[in-house]
Amino acid sequence: MDTKPDEVQEVQVPSEHVAVVAMFSDRDEAETAVDALVDRGFTDDQISLVARGAGTDDSGAFVPGGLMVTVSAKEREAEAERVLREHNAREVTTNRIGATGRVGKET
Repeated sequence: MDTKPDEVQEVQVPSEHVAVVAMFSDRDEAETAVDALVDRGFTDDQISLVARGAGTDDSGAFVPGGLMVTVSAKEREAEAERVLREHNAREVTTNRIGATGRVGKET
């Protein structure tokens, strides 16, 4: 790629990060899936559980929203997908994570 020193170009940077994302409607199933992932050797740093739109009612009881489990699973995507599906995950997707950026001098 020939560029002049003052040119700015958009580039896509390949990444080695792979994320398996699954949605759950039941908190217990999501938490059990996380435990199963840990049992299979995934680390806490590789797993994220996020509750969107969830909360508690006046008594403090959990009111479900959408629950999303994300697993950083490079080279273990199929295993992560299988564990999540075994625990009633829905909308399981695998995504390769890359970056887009600008290279060059901007003023």
